[in-house]
Amino acid sequence: MSDVKTKKKLTLRDRKKAQPNAVVYFSEAEKKTIRETIANNLNDSQFAIFLYTAQALGLNPLVNEICAVTYKNRNTGRSDMSIQVMRDGFLTIAHRSGKFAGLESGVKTDENGKILYGWAKVYHKDFTVPLYQEADFEEYYTPEKGGKPTLWKSKPKTMIKKVAESMALRKAFNVNGVYAPEEMDKEIFVDDVANKVLELADGDKPATEQQIATIKSLNKEFKKPKGFTKQEAAELIQKLAKEKK
Repeated sequence: MSDVKTKKKLTLRDRKKAQPNAVVYFSEAEKKTIRETIANNLNDSQFAIFLYTAQALGLNPLVNEICAVTYKNRNTGRSDMSIQVMRDGFLTIAHRSGKFAGLESGVKTDENGKILYGWAKVYHKDFTVPLYQEADFEEYYTPEKGGKPTLWKSKPKTMIKKVAESMALRKAFNVNGVYAPEEMDKEIFVDDVANKVLELADGDKPATEQQIATIKSLNKEFKKPKGFTKQEAAELIQKLAKEKK
């Protein structure tokens, strides 16, 4: 019952004003695949909200345009959910609008090469000037999490540009209530144990056609090995999705 109430509170009509061509339906097979892989760490209420948000925005979790992670809230101690849209997901929204006219981005450094901020310009057909956004490097720089190095350590310029691009695209195309993973790295710590693929009850059965199609959308060179199971497919989908973030 709580799921139904939650759905009514979310306004699909309002979201579709900003996303008029959004796809608002996943097949039952797609929902099952999403539940077993991308969203296996969510409880039922969180999954309902995540799926509804993905459909309302017209973004597909199976091709890594949108994801949801759970983390321990520092203030309440409970498990909360963060719905995150990848930079390419924001670009999908922008292109689908028919109003997207280009994107420029870069990194500003000082005379010693120290990164100061990332910047982005989004060109919108209805705007007389491009929307300009800066992202302060120190505000987002997260070189390690849980004692492990992150992409911020090895690719700091790429990461801060993604933050600026995501912020600019979100503002230009009126996308509310979601953020890019790179924007949230400093805010939340994701428990890797909580985000592992669940053991499927029928995991030893052959991988489904939907699973294989999802894997190929993430890795076009994939060739199904002999005896490839549902459990192996579920684990590979989650691994490929994480690599594309």
